[in-house]
Amino acid sequence: MRVAFLLLTVLVSTVSAQTVSVGTARVPLNILSFNVRVNTPQDGLNAWPNRKEMAAGVIQDYQVDFAGLQEALAGQLADLQDQLPAYAWIGAGRDDGKTQGEFSPIFYNKQKFELLKHGTFWLSETPDIPGSKSWEAAFPRIATYGIFRDKRNESELFVINTHFDHLSETARQKSANLLIAQIKKIGQDLPVILTGDFNTPEISPAIQALMGDSSLKLANTERLSKNPHTGGKTTYNGFKTDQRGPVIDFIFVGPGIDVNRHDYLPILKDNVFISDHWPVLSRVMLE
Repeated sequence: MRVAFLLLTVLVSTVSAQTVSVGTARVPLNILSFNVRVNTPQDGLNAWPNRKEMAAGVIQDYQVDFAGLQEALAGQLADLQDQLPAYAWIGAGRDDGKTQGEFSPIFYNKQKFELLKHGTFWLSETPDIPGSKSWEAAFPRIATYGIFRDKRNESELFVINTHFDHLSETARQKSANLLIAQIKKIGQDLPVILTGDFNTPEISPAIQALMGDSSLKLANTERLSKNPHTGGKTTYNGFKTDQRGPVIDFIFVGPGIDVNRHDYLPILKDNVFISDHWPVLSRVMLE
């Protein structure tokens, strides 16, 4: 697999060439879904200290407006925040609702967006109880959401980010149903952007349930993109260039959002992978 710096150059040039006029009805946004992989020494060359600059760089270089991350620990969030002064983030640790365990945070460009409301709930039968899990899930799983106001035109949108269980199909299906209910309850009929590592392919019952709700009408941005998808055919690489795993990382949008392009970002530098997942980038336009 080739290093994706040509793709980076092309995309950044494309993004930079497209500007926003204050007060216009249509607002372009760059959305990222990115499993950053936990900080663990067992990853050797690909351990977090060797990847943290690349991880921050993908947010900054692609001028990302909202980045839904998965598997981030508190120390990793601190590392990213140190490198991203134009951004703020929301989220909570899945083990205690504070700082312990993995986060599914949302980084956002605080110069462009005002945070109006945010929270985290657990993918369980007791979503308000920190650390709770159900449905034979291996670990507690969470979703973090925010309602944001665009400072350029006063439009509002609902952004939610999650990480589904990797073992239990029942947990993934139940989590999808819970997400649908919570988006309807909290989202207040706002335009919806959903990012996440769903640990299951698009054809699975869980993803089909997410896209099959007749009122939310969530759609995979790859299918909506006006331009051909780039970046390969898988999002999980396992720190291998020949990985042929399924696509399990997605960005979904609801009605009222157009999609201009969709890309996986296979970024390596000096044989170091940005993560064991490729980041997923969508360029969207709010009506």
